[in-house]
Order: sequence, then structure tokens, then C-alpha cells
Amino acid sequence: MRGRDSLQSKITRAIAVILVLVVLLGGVMSAWPAYLRGRSLKREDARLTEEIARKREEIAKLRECQQRFRTDSSFVEKIARQNHRVFPGELVFIFEERQ
Repeated sequence: MRGRDSLQSKITRAIAVILVLVVLLGGVMSAWPAYLRGRSLKREDARLTEEIARKREEIAKLRECQQRFRTDSSFVEKIARQNHRVFPGELVFIFEERQ
């Protein structure tokens, strides 16, 4: 009977180990999609954080430009000339390019 008890206890331990491994494997497999989703969300967060930083820089430049419009008359004139604006009564010559 001793040999049979030993064999039965070995089988019981083997079944217990297999069940533990199955449970662990099931847990890992059920958590894997959430892990992948978390990684994806972290990458998206990093991308959006960088985009926010770029937009903040852009806003700062626009605010600086707005301030210059309020305080720098030569800057206003330069921008106006780039957009083909003239002072009242100013004579303008328009040259057309020939092809």
C-alpha cells in the first residue's frame, strides 16, 4: 500500500501543479489585452503631451506677435506691406510678370 500512497500523492501533487499553472496562464492571458491597451494609451499620452507643448509654443509666438502689433508700428507696417496694403493717398505701381 505504501507504493500506492506514494504514487497517488505524486499524481495529486502533479495535478495541483498543473491546476496552478493553468490558473496562472489563464490570469496572464486575461490580463494581456489590458496590458497592451495600457501601453498603447501611454504612447498616445506621450504623443498628445508633445503636441500640447508644440501648441503652447505656437500660442506664445502668436501672443508675442499680438503684443508687437500693439507696440511696434514698424512691425505693423511691414506686415501690412507684405499683404499689399498701402497708406491712404499713397501711389502704388503694380508690375505684372510676363510669361
